[in-house]
Amino acid sequence: MENKLNLAAERLNEISEKIKSSSTETKRRPTFHFASPAGWCNDPNGFSFYKNKVHLFFQWHPFSNEWGPMHWGHATTKDFVRWDYLPPALAPDSPADCDGCFSGTAIESHGKHILCYTGVSEGRQNQCLASGDGFKYEKFKFNPAVTAKDIPFEYQRQDFRDPKIFERDGKLFMLCVLKKMDGCGGMVLFENDSTEDLSTWKFLNVIAESDDGKTGMWECPDYFKLSEKDALIFSPQEMKADFDRGFHDGNNSVYMCGKLDFSTARFFPEMLGNSMTYSQIDFGIDFYAPETTELPDGRRIMIAWMSSWESPSTPKDYPWSGMMTFPRELRFHENSLIQNPVKEIQLYRKEHRRFEISIQSDGENELQETHVPDARHFDSELEFKIDSVDMLILRIGNESHFSELNYCTKSMLLTFDRKNTLNSGGKINSRSVKIPPKQNGNISLRMLADTNSIEVFANDGLIAFTNVFFLPDDCEGIFILATSRNKKNDEKIIFDYNSIAT
Repeated sequence: MENKLNLAAERLNEISEKIKSSSTETKRRPTFHFASPAGWCNDPNGFSFYKNKVHLFFQWHPFSNEWGPMHWGHATTKDFVRWDYLPPALAPDSPADCDGCFSGTAIESHGKHILCYTGVSEGRQNQCLASGDGFKYEKFKFNPAVTAKDIPFEYQRQDFRDPKIFERDGKLFMLCVLKKMDGCGGMVLFENDSTEDLSTWKFLNVIAESDDGKTGMWECPDYFKLSEKDALIFSPQEMKADFDRGFHDGNNSVYMCGKLDFSTARFFPEMLGNSMTYSQIDFGIDFYAPETTELPDGRRIMIAWMSSWESPSTPKDYPWSGMMTFPRELRFHENSLIQNPVKEIQLYRKEHRRFEISIQSDGENELQETHVPDARHFDSELEFKIDSVDMLILRIGNESHFSELNYCTKSMLLTFDRKNTLNSGGKINSRSVKIPPKQNGNISLRMLADTNSIEVFANDGLIAFTNVFFLPDDCEGIFILATSRNKKNDEKIIFDYNSIAT
């Protein structure tokens, strides 16, 4: 059944050449974000450091720009900006995974790169393993390694997936998610004593589970230590909107911090600022299934699928669909997760310009164009006092097609609006997040834009807000408006712009 992997590789080459030979298709792609090289991609998989490179695998259907039988695509990078696409790593070509090679993670063990993924066969999800050298991978003959027989209680067997494999005190552990009989999510932990014989895994416990009635199935778990805390991230489905706590209807991605007690295999979470044990990671439309890795320098880096199941927005005529967020360095400040773009992006800053944006009297409403070398690829910052501005608007595009960010100081809401983009921005074309001022009374917005996305990091990374948009190829402007009822004539807002070129 090797042929499926070969067919995927041929498709990859075919679409890649089509994109390279077309200036239009090349221009439509992001320049410093990872994007599907061909066909559809969703969840990041196997995000890991191996042989002096960061490896990223990804859920991939190479034969259309819509979801289909899952493969694992593969790429590497040394700086998180430039990515090298490698041949696909996994295809659904064995009895254990004939219906798809679904999400999972990777780890280095005994010099080998170990992939751990969910194999789907006959409607059942089980956990499988493969081993490789960073380029070519072979599945273990004993697959599947963990199945329903390894779990000592009943659960909904069509939902048991997304293994996170990690090492602790010389042992390997596998963290998976499943759907309990009540339809809610749970996280289960397995242990392997050998680290060499990967065929035998012992069930330890349910380390965490949904018990508040606010979520359904959980997906894509990750566990790591950060700032002397244990952290869990996962993506709950079927959440109900709770704006005050930052949750929206459908699929969300959240984090917990606390302590994973390996003696009892239970996670003890700390209470967060939203009066719950978990909190939203990113408040935008397009963020899901985040995964992290640790670099040799100690940084914890996170990447996520930059799209949403509720409102995919890629135009149908594109030969690819799906991007990843720009990688973010994580840290905790008290119990708040702080996220900022990895520092490597600064190496690609080319032209810096500083604009002084005049604050207009409320009612003037004339957007000021900023004449920049590149309006679609930038790393820029705005900061203003909340008591000096009533409304701030930033648009990317032209008069007829544009995406918009606007901040209202009265409500303290930052809103992204894409209804004036291609296809009216999809089913969900706007979203808001509350951003209170910092202790000094200022609002700071760092904006990372790349062709068809904008990631906002507010108040020094305390709040992340990620959204995708698609514009006609000739939309190349940045327009800013700041208004105030009580402005002083000499007041201005500083817009620091840096173009990004690779």
